[in-house]
Parts: sequence; structure tokens; C-alpha cells
Amino acid sequence: MSARAVPDLLVDVLVDAGITHVFGLPGGNTMEFWKALHGREHQIRAIVPRDEQTAACMADLYGKLTGKPGVFCAQGVFAGSIGMFGVIEGFLSHTPMLVMSEMSEVDRFIFHGPMQGATGSYGSVDLPAILGAATKYVAVAHHPREAVMGTQLALKHALAGCPGPTAVLYRSNALKAELPADIFPAIEDTRSYLDVQKTQPPEGAIRAAAEALAGARRPVIVAGNGVRLAQAGTALRQVAQRLGAPVVTSHLGKGTLEETHALAFGTMGYTGTPLANETVANADAVLVVGCRLKPQDTCFGNPRMIDPKRQVVVQVDVDPRHASWTVPAKLALVGDARLTLELLDEQLAPRVDSARSAAQLAAHTALKAARAAHLHPTLGSEAIPLLPQRVVGELNAVVPEDAIVCTDAGNSRHWMGHHFQTKRANSYFGTGGIGGVSWSMAAALAAQIIAPERPAIGVCGDGGFAMQMHVLLSAVQYGAAPVYVVMNNSAFGMTGQAMGERSVGNDLPETDYAAIARACGCHAERVTRPGDVAQALSAALALRRPAVIDVVIDPASNMKRELYSPYATEALAAAATRTY
Repeated sequence: MSARAVPDLLVDVLVDAGITHVFGLPGGNTMEFWKALHGREHQIRAIVPRDEQTAACMADLYGKLTGKPGVFCAQGVFAGSIGMFGVIEGFLSHTPMLVMSEMSEVDRFIFHGPMQGATGSYGSVDLPAILGAATKYVAVAHHPREAVMGTQLALKHALAGCPGPTAVLYRSNALKAELPADIFPAIEDTRSYLDVQKTQPPEGAIRAAAEALAGARRPVIVAGNGVRLAQAGTALRQVAQRLGAPVVTSHLGKGTLEETHALAFGTMGYTGTPLANETVANADAVLVVGCRLKPQDTCFGNPRMIDPKRQVVVQVDVDPRHASWTVPAKLALVGDARLTLELLDEQLAPRVDSARSAAQLAAHTALKAARAAHLHPTLGSEAIPLLPQRVVGELNAVVPEDAIVCTDAGNSRHWMGHHFQTKRANSYFGTGGIGGVSWSMAAALAAQIIAPERPAIGVCGDGGFAMQMHVLLSAVQYGAAPVYVVMNNSAFGMTGQAMGERSVGNDLPETDYAAIARACGCHAERVTRPGDVAQALSAALALRRPAVIDVVIDPASNMKRELYSPYATEALAAAATRTY
């Protein structure tokens, strides 16, 4: 076999890894790679939005939705600046991603301070250091073999253990070269790097956890993002049903068990549902799966929520550093969430009193019905301007079961997290790493491109919509049909409310985003009356065109006042009186 160009080999590596899409913008030396994608659209589809922030967020959603590394490819300084929004989101939410970039060193002029130089030499930006601060692994490829093998290893590390972004930076001479067929050491098959056995806890640890949970009178399961990453939803449901234990989730874990299930008790934490928070607080045993128990999850460490002194805490996590990180666990099971839950269920089967589990299931079903979860009176409010809760109530009524729903940061995230009811597992995605406003714009577009057979709905505020509304142009360009529901209160509502009477810069001019959307070639409606949101969304979904539903909501609606958990308020008030 004759020598082959490195960019062609890089495309081969991605194809062998099962990657179907690449997101980014051609620039600098990465244009060599982009040129290699030409003619191979049947294997990998190249998606080029209007900026690197959007591309990185789309790659992040690809990783979250498929479980395979989302590939973000862009020129060095732009990957390391504008694109870092999506990379940091992936890093903090453990999304498998691969950043492919370069350093614009102009080959032999590396020490001459070239424009856009990013090697870290004098007169250049230190891109390896920038990416090293927000990825699991960074390879700098100086030679052709390093370019290929570095990409293979980056894919491996993106998936190994706790997933996350990795990066490869290609020197210009490495990208523009050919690799001989008889290179030594040889380049191995990419799939051999990715076929790694999942880790599992020792049998004794699983047995001890099963005994502790089977003996509990009020067990509760806390499911986090790790359940989704491990594709452990079915195993989670089986263990919950075995124990008759309710499942509450973190924000990033929302939807790991469909919330129409009798044992799905909603999201916990500082804007979680009262039912979820009280259920965790009343538990005598808490099985925590794929959740680090961040301060926001535990209502800022309130011991009335989770307290290892009065509760048996059993924690399952793929990363030993996460076990007993924020809350000491009596039993820490280090292993893949799906495999560990399957093994745990086997140990629970002979130990659990099935009659007691059935009685607990009936009691939890009755409690959930009595508390009218997802039926808060504000969801049916007839007030004008519309309450954001009413918007969510109408979404609950008409969002199709198979839809992929992407939510933003800011107030809209909390209204959705608290009140929206998922109908299918692995169908709800939010930004909970960086928690960046506007993430849902790129995410919903990516979802529709990746899974065109499923409706994709992005929910955001007007502040976030304005930041990345150029995605509408890309949606038209690629024939995708995401539908965006904009909660428009002409403000950066969350920050404005937090700043109170001393708010600066949070009031925005009233803007008709429906008119802007129509000018971009999209379908759009501006909604001001209750009942019209559901009708407008149903009509937009039926058109199979990119669409915007611009909903004017009440600017006086205050997320913190109306959703903040008493547990969170109590913990913060107590913390304010302490000295450190």
C-alpha cells in the first residue's frame, strides 16, 4: 500500500470510531482536514454553522445524545476562545468530545510570533495550556504518525472512565504530510483502542450495598447525569421497581427515568420539586447513581436533605474521585453505572421482600397522585401577560413523546426543570456544566440534524435567543426543522432579579423575534394569550420547517421567589450567620 495523506487517515479514524458528524469552521491548517471530508459525505457529514461557539455546543449535544465523542474542528485561536463555551460545558458535564485544532505556527516561523500563533512560544497564545485547563487530554502532533495516533488516543480518552472532552493540536507539517504504509511502530486499528471492558465493583461491595438497600424502610434513588452517560436507564428502572423506591434526579439527570413513571418524583435541589426534596429528606437510605451531589443538588449542603449521620448513603460512580466527594458514602461502588446497577439488581432479587416493595410502590404512586405532581395551579393560569409556568403547562400538553427537548440557562431552565414532565427517557437535555445562556439554540439544531426523524424543541429566554439566533440561518441551510420557544420578558431576568433594586444592564428593548425569524426564512408566531402556545407549537411541528414561537411572558415572574426550595433558603440563611 502506498503512502496516504494524513488528513485522509484522520477521516478514516473518525469513521472507524463510528463518528457520523463533524461540527466546526474551516480555518488555518485545519482546512487540510476539511478538504479531506470532501467526497466522503456519505460517511461523515460536515456541519458548518456561523461561529465556533455554536459548533462546539453542537458537538457537545452530539456527545450527550449519542454517547460517542462529538467532534469540534476549528482554527486554533478560535477553538480556544469562542469555541471554549461548548468545550467547558462538555468538560463540566462530562460529555465525550474531541477538539481537532492547530496552532497557526506557519511551520518554520514558529518562533517569529506569526499572526494567530498559538504554540505558547514568545509572541503566541498558549493554546495547549488553554485546552489543557478544560479537557481530559491534550496531544500536540509534531509528526504525521503522532497526528493519527494522537487522534486515536484522544477518542479513547474521551470515552474512558468518566467521559469528557479531549483535544489534538496538529502542527502544520504533520497535517500536510503523507504517512508511509510501513511506518514503525505501526498504526493500530482505531476500534482496538475503543473496545475497553467496563469496570465493575467487587462482588462483596455489591452484596453489602444490596443488603443495606433491601433492609431499608424508605429507600430513595438519586439519578444523575452519569446514568445517561452510561445508558443505564433500563437498569435504573429495574432497580427502582425492585425496591419500590422513588427516583429523583439532578438537573442534568432529568429524564433518565421518564417522569410519567409512577416512581419518577422529579428534580431535586434548590429549585427542585417539593415532592422530590421531601422524599430525599425522609429517606433512611439513599442510592446515588452517577451524581456528584453538587451544592445545588443538596440545597447547599442542608443536612435536612442528605445527612450520612442519619441516612445510609450508597454511591455508584465510574470515577473513584467522585465517590464520597461532597457527601461521605457508607458504601462506594466504583464502576460503570449500567453494569453496576445490573449486578446490584441480581443481588437484590433474593433479598427484597416483593410484597413490601409492591406496597411501597402503591404508596408512592398514591402520594405522587395526591401531591398532584406536574399539576401546579399556575400551569393553567389565564393571566396576561402569560406566566412562564403556563408556557410550560402548554408544552406538557403538546410536546410529542419522541421529541428531544433542549433547555437553556437562566430562569427558563428552572421553570422547565421544575414543571416540565418528560415522557421518554433520554429525551431532555440542559446545560448544567457551564450553565451558559444560549446553549439550547445550538443544541436543538444539532439534535434535529443528528436525529431528523425526531422533533427537536429548544426552550430559552429572549436574552439567550438573541445571542445565537444566527442558528436559524444554519437550520434553513441544512434543511433542519428545530422549533424554538422563546420566553420573552425583554430582560436578562435571572440576573436582573438577583440584583434587585440595583440592577444594571439587565433591561432589554422589546423585540419581535418572530419578525426576525421570518426574515431568516423560518416560520414564526408571536404569542401573547394563554392557549395559543400549544396551538402555535403544534402547527410549527407539523410544518417540518425551522420555527420560532415568541411568547411574551410576565416580567414580574420571579424564579427565585416562586421556585426556590425552603431547604435552600434555610441553608443559605444559616451559612450567612457563620464565621469562617
